[in-house]
Amino acid sequence: MSTRTTDLPRDFGFGEDHELLRDSARRFLEERCPVGEVRRVAEEAGGFDPALWKEVAELGWTGLVIPEVHGGAGLGALHLALLLEEMGRHLVPVPLLGATLAARAILVAGDAAQQARWLPGLASGELRATLAWLEADGAFEPDELSARAEPDNDGWRLSGTKAFVPGASWAELVVAPFRQADGALALFCIDLSAPGVNVAAEVGVDPTRPTGRIAFEDARVPADARLATSDESACRQVLDWGFTALAAEMVGGAEAALQLTAAYARERIQFGRPIGSFQAVKHPLVDAMIGVESARTLAYAAAAALDHAPAEAEVPARMAKAAAGDAFSFVARKSVQLHGGYGFTWDCDAQLYFKRCLWLRAVLGDAAHHRRHLAGALLGPGE
Repeated sequence: MSTRTTDLPRDFGFGEDHELLRDSARRFLEERCPVGEVRRVAEEAGGFDPALWKEVAELGWTGLVIPEVHGGAGLGALHLALLLEEMGRHLVPVPLLGATLAARAILVAGDAAQQARWLPGLASGELRATLAWLEADGAFEPDELSARAEPDNDGWRLSGTKAFVPGASWAELVVAPFRQADGALALFCIDLSAPGVNVAAEVGVDPTRPTGRIAFEDARVPADARLATSDESACRQVLDWGFTALAAEMVGGAEAALQLTAAYARERIQFGRPIGSFQAVKHPLVDAMIGVESARTLAYAAAAALDHAPAEAEVPARMAKAAAGDAFSFVARKSVQLHGGYGFTWDCDAQLYFKRCLWLRAVLGDAAHHRRHLAGALLGPGE
């Protein structure tokens, strides 16, 4: 794990195009995805709105980081972080995160033919894909993965289970890591209709982010399902993008929950005064604001590292995931608490952010997990 980030620009590389993307995304989502619509999709449509997905694709978000030659916008990780921050703010019920990471895996590890085969459909949103990384026991670090890929005549035979897969029930294609007979990791791009691939919906904590479990029971896939240049290094690159993307989404969700709670504190009257005037309320809100801003800076730094110094991105990406998880967790807990008894009810929007926080914080490692890795990288192995 490299600890250098000397190639990062001081301003993280912000330009007018970044501001334009953020502002246009915010305007669209404020109009198209208010909290009432999020609730409707979660309660009536199983957490996925095909019409909203089509609109997102038409805006070019599904192809944001896919090169122009394959029909995408060819933008970078910082653009993606800004977009996911806005989507986290609005709890947008579309599985763009999994689809984007799947596309990134194909870019990192696929050859020219594989990229030409899958990326145009992903860029247009017509081909629905997701990333299946976590295993049933929660393992996701490259040295922990145990799902197997064995040579089988002219193809491969896959076995193992991937859990907590976002959008598994609607996806047509999945990218997942498997360990080969020689112990090396490889990424596979798999048609979910292949024999031996079974998808089951999970009962998750967040109704706006449905997940599924994919069991590979001696699943037969063709030889070119294995992404041609995939190895452990490629897997780690995909993880760095995942850590950063999750951090950016958590920053947006945390800031929205903070604004929701601050507005309530200004309106709720107790003892003849707004509760926001009491130190027991306003001090935690200030602490939450500081945490969110710190996490945002780390998320942007990680995205800038992916754009300008990708070989050095793991440390800032893990730092961002840890800080954003802590910040969102603190805000979500305080939001429920400061709403009083109302905060524990279904009618209070604070519970939506609390549940999204639980999902995002746990996926691809919580803060304690990443700090253990950072300690080893920055301080050396312990006794």
